[in-house]
Amino acid sequence: TPATLIAAFFAFEACVGLYFPSMGTLRSQYLPDEHRGVIMNLFQIPLNAIVIAVYTNQKRLGATGALWCSAASLFMAFLAQLRLNTIESKTA
Repeated sequence: TPATLIAAFFAFEACVGLYFPSMGTLRSQYLPDEHRGVIMNLFQIPLNAIVIAVYTNQKRLGATGALWCSAASLFMAFLAQLRLNTIESKTA
């Protein structure tokens, strides 16, 4: 229904609105200023490789497979965030 679509859109926008300030805070907290640009650019290389791999295999993966790749990547990011939180708790 249109109400469900609008609610999903607002939920998505809220998540995106929380993501960018959170990432900025984490970057400033964990990456030194003098190396931040280099580190962020180096992390773009594997990200772009994953995007190219999924895009070039789109016919074989299909929409479902591409979404599974996205979900797996998000889950790995979640695990990395949990690990970072554990390391932060130990050092505090």
